[in-house]
Amino acid sequence: MIRVTMATVPLLLLSACGGESDTPLQKDNTAQPNTPTTQQPSNDCGANFTAERSLNQFEFSSVFWHADSEVLQPKPEFRLYADKHSLGATHTLSSDETLCMLSAAVFGSTSAETWQGASNSSFKQGELFYYAPELIFNTPLPDFTSLADWRNKGQPSTVSQPIEAVKLTIHYRDRDNNLITFGDQNTTAAKLVCNKSTLDLTLQVQPVIATAVSKMDPAYCEEKQVGLESETHCLAVAIVQETGLENCQLDSTSAIIPDQTGNKSTVKIAGSLIFNSGTDAALKINSVVI
Repeated sequence: MIRVTMATVPLLLLSACGGESDTPLQKDNTAQPNTPTTQQPSNDCGANFTAERSLNQFEFSSVFWHADSEVLQPKPEFRLYADKHSLGATHTLSSDETLCMLSAAVFGSTSAETWQGASNSSFKQGELFYYAPELIFNTPLPDFTSLADWRNKGQPSTVSQPIEAVKLTIHYRDRDNNLITFGDQNTTAAKLVCNKSTLDLTLQVQPVIATAVSKMDPAYCEEKQVGLESETHCLAVAIVQETGLENCQLDSTSAIIPDQTGNKSTVKIAGSLIFNSGTDAALKINSVVI
């Protein structure tokens, strides 16, 4: 029989002697390998599986051109994820498979889960936590070779850049709204095809704090006199808040989903990402292959 669970009511505040009172999904917590392994498609969660989750937190980063270093050059990014104010969620499933139940919890529920693994610096055994899906859109840096080059080209305040990559991560969220991810193998490339293939970026010269000056590429910086002080100002670039994205189709994508013990499994998901407004999007999953 098909079971439908709605989770659209506001989360209750934590009390002094307990936690949020949402009832977690009941799942078979058979331990999965600590290191996620991609499995060959052999079973799925049924044609009736659907899960929808509101991604309500939008963040837009501003980056500078960095000097050569051991770290990767940062790129402009648009980040959206579910925080404690993400209340919209629903799921339907007709399978009792452990990974189907877990996928429904991750992508279609805001209910509290109970940490069943060993106590650690993030969670104590029996403590409540939540799942928080996150997507990050990246674009390449604009093709300017220096601050002078940007000015010679009319110092444009906006440019359009192609969507270079989209990454999917499933985090835990604790009672204080902190996102927690154990280990390094948690992020996968999401196969999204959107109504737009580019994002708009803004460019402007901004002051750089003294401790970060050594990390900047001097070709994109200049010294400015501000009062009696000399400051370093560098060209910065950021994705603008109005992305123009309306909908994206999510093709077969690997997702690493953690369970209540800290173990992780890899499933294949497909669905869509629908932008309802400038501050809310719905991640809809209609296929899970385990």
